[in-house]
Amino acid sequence: MATLIEGNRFLTEQLADKINEMIFGFDGTVATSEDGGIGQPAVTIIPTVRILDEHTISVEGRLNNSTTFNTPLREVVLQYQNPLDDTDVVPLFRYTFNSFNKSTSNELKFSVLLEVK
Repeated sequence: MATLIEGNRFLTEQLADKINEMIFGFDGTVATSEDGGIGQPAVTIIPTVRILDEHTISVEGRLNNSTTFNTPLREVVLQYQNPLDDTDVVPLFRYTFNSFNKSTSNELKFSVLLEVK
């Protein structure tokens, strides 16, 4: 059975509404669908989430030059955190990348397009 355009748009909106945290971390293990989310969190930010069309969500987050770490960043997780219940957390997406040394001399902008089908 095919999903109707209106149904797909509904699913896209529901997912976009749930992405309210972007967490950068230090864990560089390979991301899998069963790894449970953030391995070693460093910082949590509120990302900018936009619906581009009925199938596509854009998510962007930025660490400016005032954010620094002594350990390289290696992972990012998008998740839902219930603002009324700290125990209600749903990790949605995890991505690992080559080590990035975040210092006062650079900024980090992470952008991702999510396709909803």
